[in-house]
Amino acid sequence: MKSAASNCFSTHVVDATPLEAAGTFTETALGLYTAARHRIRRKQGARLVEGWSDPGTVNLSPTNFYARWEADGPSHSIVVFVQDALLSRVILENWGADPRRVEIVPQFLVRDPVIEAVVTQLAIEAGNDSPSGLLYADSACEFLAHHLIQRYSTLSKTPARPLGGLPAHRLKVVKNYIEENLGNPIALHELAGLACVSVRHLERAFRQSLGVPPHRYVLERRVSAARDLLLSHPKLNIEEIARQLGFSSSSHLSSAFVRRMGCSPATFRRMHV
Repeated sequence: MKSAASNCFSTHVVDATPLEAAGTFTETALGLYTAARHRIRRKQGARLVEGWSDPGTVNLSPTNFYARWEADGPSHSIVVFVQDALLSRVILENWGADPRRVEIVPQFLVRDPVIEAVVTQLAIEAGNDSPSGLLYADSACEFLAHHLIQRYSTLSKTPARPLGGLPAHRLKVVKNYIEENLGNPIALHELAGLACVSVRHLERAFRQSLGVPPHRYVLERRVSAARDLLLSHPKLNIEEIARQLGFSSSSHLSSAFVRRMGCSPATFRRMHV
C-alpha cells in the first residue's frame, strides 16, 4: 500500500481491499474503486445496502460513520481521508455557516467524475513522491473539500463567487512572498492569508489576475530561477539547484524544465554557457 499525507488530507493506494471490515471513521473518507468488480454489502444499523464495486464507483463516509462491510473478493482502490479542520474552514469561509451544524451525507457506490479525477491524480502524486509539489496537492484537496460540501452535505445553496482578480497591492505582496520562498514549501492558506481572502477566493482571483493557478505560477517561477542559476553558477550541479528551488528531486526539476523550456537543464546549460 502506497501512502502520502499533508496537513489537510492523506492518500492511500490499496492493492487489495479486505473481504470484511467494521468500524467508525475518524475522518471523512473517500474510497474510489479502480480495478476488479465484486459484490459489496454495507450494513449501517438495521439498514443493508448492496452493489457492485465497478471501477470508478465511490463510497463517501463522514466522520463518526460506523458501518460493517462485506465483499465477495478484493478490489484495488484509492482512499483519501480529509481532515475535519479543512472541511470546517471551507464551510465557514465559503458558506458562512456553523460547521457543527453541517453534515456530510454518506454515499454508497455512486458515480462522480469530479471525485474520480481528483482522487486519481492525488494517488498519482502519492506514487511519485508528489512531483507537482505541496501547493498542487493542497489546491486539489481544497477543491475536493468544496465539491463534497456543495454536492453531498446538508448545505444546498452555492456560495456567492467573488468577482475580479486580486487588488494590485495584494497581488504584489503574494508575488513577493513567492519569490522570497521559492526554495521552501508554499501552502495555499499562507498565500490566502497574505491576500486577506479565503483560499477559494485566492485560487479564482489569482487565476483571473495572472492567467494561471497559484501552483502553476510557482512552478514557472521555480523553473525561471533554475534557468538563471544554470547560467550564473555554471559549477552548481543540477541536484543542488533542484534542492535550492523547492523541487523534490533533480528529475522533478528536469521534467518541469523540459515542459517549460523545451530541453533538459543539462542541455540548456551546454547551449548557453
